[in-house]
Amino acid sequence: MPVTEDIFLTKQRNNITTRRDINDQSILEFQLLLSHENWEKIFMEDDDANISSNKFLNTYLRIFHSCFTKKRKNSNTISKPWLAKGIKTSCIQKRELYLKARDNNDIEHKLYYKHYCKILSTVIKEAKKNYIKKKLLLSQKIK
Repeated sequence: MPVTEDIFLTKQRNNITTRRDINDQSILEFQLLLSHENWEKIFMEDDDANISSNKFLNTYLRIFHSCFTKKRKNSNTISKPWLAKGIKTSCIQKRELYLKARDNNDIEHKLYYKHYCKILSTVIKEAKKNYIKKKLLLSQKIK
């Protein structure tokens, strides 16, 4: 039976992020529990390799899950690594401009807001394009 769960990476579903708590203390505990486990009963009792490997895997995963527990965290933010601090600040400024333009009937506020949005959209698209290019170049260098 294959293990389909990636045990080290973060999974994100419905704004809840789960991650295994792996640190020096939990690694030492894991090694200790593995060393104290009686492995002879797993391999000596059955002649069938499938049964022995399933028993081994069950024992190993039981110890693994007890040492490296899952931690859940609510995550309201969506990961967008191309959004630099300056772009995030500009998004906050855009929101403030929107509120002023909405509450004010002055046409100049609305025109300035639209112009700001257009420039910000261009900057975000360019930042995302540069981020993706950088990732592709790094992946090609690794090969």
